[in-house]
Amino acid sequence: MKRQTKILNAINALNKKDIYSLMLFTLFKLHDKKEYSTLSELAYILDGNNLPKLLNYYGGMTITIPTLRDMRVLTQALLLYQYVNVEKGDFKAALTAVCGDEFKEEEIKKVYQDLLEVISNYEFDRT
Repeated sequence: MKRQTKILNAINALNKKDIYSLMLFTLFKLHDKKEYSTLSELAYILDGNNLPKLLNYYGGMTITIPTLRDMRVLTQALLLYQYVNVEKGDFKAALTAVCGDEFKEEEIKKVYQDLLEVISNYEFDRT
C-alpha cells in the first residue's frame, strides 16, 4: 500500500510535459521501435500545444530532421543567392564573404547550385 501511495504521489506531481514524456517513452517500450527511442524528449522541446499538433500532422510518418549545420550552410547559400542574383554583386567576392571559417567554398557553391535548381523548378507563390 505504501509503495502504491508513493507511485500515485509521484504521478500526481508530474506536470504536462512530464506526462507527455512518460507517454512517449511508454509508446517506445510498448512498440519496441528504435525510431521511438528519443521521442520522449520532444515533450521538453515543444510546448504542450505544439506536441499534439506535431503528432496530428506527422503521426505515423517517418521523418528525418536536418542538422543545424545543414540549415546554416543553406542560409549561407541563400545569402550568396541574394548578393549575386538579387543585388547583382560579384560572385567571387560574395562567395568569399559568405564562407567564413565554418564552410569551404566548394560546399557553399554546391548548395548554391542546388538552390538555383530548386528555385528554377518550383513555384513558391503561396497566394
